[in-house]
Amino acid sequence: MSLLEETFEVKFSFNSALANRLQVFRPTLNQPLEATLQSYSDTYKVEFQKIDERYITVTFPTKQVSICATIIDTKTGTPIKNAIIYSSSSQFNADNGGTFSIAEIEQTETLQIYNNDIFLRSITVLEILEKPEPCPLLFASANVNYLSTVTLQSYLVKGISKNAEGSITINNNNFEILPSLVEPDVLQIAQALPGIESYDETASNINVRGGASDELLILWNDIRMYQTGHFFGLISAFNPNLIDNVIIYKNGTHPRYNEGVSGVLNMQSSNNVTKNVDGGIGINLSSANLFARMPLSETFAIDISGRTSINSGVGNPIYKSFFQRTFQNTEVTNLSTNTSNGIRNTEQSFNFYDINITSIWDISKKDKLQYNFMTINNKLAFTERFIAIDSSSALFNELRQRTLVGNFDYKRTWNSKLNTRLLYSSSTYVFDGENKAVELLTESSQRNEVREQQVRFDVNYRLNNAITFQTGYQYTDTKIRDNQILATSSIPIINESNSIVNAFYLNSILRLFDNTTIVTLGGRLTNFSNLNTQFEPRVNINHKLKKHWNIFAAAEEKSQHILQFVARENQLLGIESKQWLIANGVDVPLLESQQLSIGTDYTFDGFTFIAEGFYKKVDGVNIKNLGFRNQLQDVNTIGSYNAKGVEVSVAKNTERFTSSLSYTYLDNDYTFNSLSPKNFRSNFDVTHTASLAATYKLGNFKIAVGSNYHSGLPYTTPLNTNAIIDVDGKPQIQYNEPNNKTLNSYLRVNTSALYDFKVDETFKGKINVALLNIFDKKNALDSYFEIETDADGNNTINRVDQFSLGFTPNISFQLLF
Repeated sequence: MSLLEETFEVKFSFNSALANRLQVFRPTLNQPLEATLQSYSDTYKVEFQKIDERYITVTFPTKQVSICATIIDTKTGTPIKNAIIYSSSSQFNADNGGTFSIAEIEQTETLQIYNNDIFLRSITVLEILEKPEPCPLLFASANVNYLSTVTLQSYLVKGISKNAEGSITINNNNFEILPSLVEPDVLQIAQALPGIESYDETASNINVRGGASDELLILWNDIRMYQTGHFFGLISAFNPNLIDNVIIYKNGTHPRYNEGVSGVLNMQSSNNVTKNVDGGIGINLSSANLFARMPLSETFAIDISGRTSINSGVGNPIYKSFFQRTFQNTEVTNLSTNTSNGIRNTEQSFNFYDINITSIWDISKKDKLQYNFMTINNKLAFTERFIAIDSSSALFNELRQRTLVGNFDYKRTWNSKLNTRLLYSSSTYVFDGENKAVELLTESSQRNEVREQQVRFDVNYRLNNAITFQTGYQYTDTKIRDNQILATSSIPIINESNSIVNAFYLNSILRLFDNTTIVTLGGRLTNFSNLNTQFEPRVNINHKLKKHWNIFAAAEEKSQHILQFVARENQLLGIESKQWLIANGVDVPLLESQQLSIGTDYTFDGFTFIAEGFYKKVDGVNIKNLGFRNQLQDVNTIGSYNAKGVEVSVAKNTERFTSSLSYTYLDNDYTFNSLSPKNFRSNFDVTHTASLAATYKLGNFKIAVGSNYHSGLPYTTPLNTNAIIDVDGKPQIQYNEPNNKTLNSYLRVNTSALYDFKVDETFKGKINVALLNIFDKKNALDSYFEIETDADGNNTINRVDQFSLGFTPNISFQLLF
């Protein structure tokens, strides 16, 4: 190829590992290039695709090969017995000597190796073939991360797998491309799964099976995160470069996890000392980033990554769309005349950064110590101006968010059966908001501060090949301080609360009937310092009916005592005015959930079908925390919600083409016995949700197209007659029943493309382009009503509509080494 490149001044792009396995004749240089390429195509079944006058991609034919290998424990040097090896569609078993062989498998496949529910390593078929021995040794080490047996290796798309104990794992290193993304953002990837949505279109406010966003427990290396987004949640706060994998639970949660009555999302960094230095630098329209993995010795390494906002001023299409979505997409319409009454405009400045550092020390063959550190910082200042025909007003707002977290994670492998883990973590989250009314010379402020420390001790004991026990203890100390000054008073209102939690858990994994049935059964006992003690059973059952067909069921009880409420007094435009608080058992009760689900999955020859039905009930819901902007805004009462539905997914994966279709049906209602009516639709009662995605790969080029659809969100309308009444000398809107109307359906079409290339022997490049909402569809996300009184004392009702992001392009370039 190099001879052709020099002679004809072209550049070939191809998989070097595949090219090295193909022996070809020396090209003839006295004939046109097209003739030479055609002869190669005819002889070797190689495809050439001309991108432009200079660049040509090369696609090699799919080839079935036979492989053999022996898996060796890196720490002990002995064979790993009875390991399980997964391809994208099949499962293979190693023998007692750690050896496995596969008669026919595509040479482009990636294999995942597990032993006793523990992930060991991944390796490509080509990497095995490139080794000189006919049956080479594959060295692997156990990472105790409680991953159970994989039942679906490619769940919807490559890089997502479903496990027998109920969790879903996203392998960030294997994930390739998703419509609308220029980098593998794990919070956005999670929303590709059925039952996981973001109804306000943000990266960080995630709704799981009809639950509120604070009902999802988000962890980074087992540290609870109280800040998960930049710029009102539109940008994820987690740099994806050093996130190795993500574990997600929607039901049947492992009992080592507390809180999160609707689900768990745990991001994990790599815990391996790399042999070589690698990293990269990148830039896109919203941020610049860098990362590096640096082994300082054979047993010690430091991984570091950082990201900062760039060019957040005028002219940047990303920030222009973000500001329009957050501030300028609010149009006020007068209902009596149905005409535009005024527009809110803003002047703003915004910046953010996040830094991650991980150090890994293999103290001995049995001991590993890891330190994880992260800091996140946001600052946003804006002046909001409302301009009408006969008046104007201005508000100056400044918002700051800071997060500082760290932990020490010590793991010891005592022997082949026993592992322990000791973890200490500390975290601080601070929210500062300030609001000044220029014309009125008034000022208000709010500060919400969370400080948390936690100690965990976990034990993993494998009794035999059929039974594994996992147990542990957790101590958590959480302090929350809320300090606010209202515009009507200069006296600060201070609320402080503290919670100490002691918890014990026990979990068992039973492999029955030659591993055709896997039962995960456990429970959690949690003692709160200011609430009643809770016992929470958890269970998962997975049964293999046939080779490619499984049925599964899960059930759980969970509780949550740290949650969010919306501070309406702080007029910081909604999203970031959510504050954290601790349940006190009185006006803020403990959230308690019960959930049951049952489903089936079938996979064969790259085809996957999954269907699951669920029922969830959550008690202890305070209506004040739901963010209503209607007759329920100032009501204080306790109730519950019931969510039931069905999730269906179909996917087809081939070497070049992948496609997936997901659909969710949801019926979600509140119950508040003290209200009339006592039953009405939930704020997240979105009946139909569907997503469609397709990806095509040709050489080093990939393109993805997808669409997201869901029914409109509920909202409440005023009465048609006598909508305004006087209450104690103040006008008040009279409403219909809560959530009596539905917004128009939401539909967004996105696309993205990825091209990676080799710069030289050291550097590789990657270019991503993403187009969000390519048809620029104006989707309504919220609608509420306000009273306006003019100079003559006449009252009118204004409708406020908030809309989604418009057409938003993004492009990124990354240089890897």
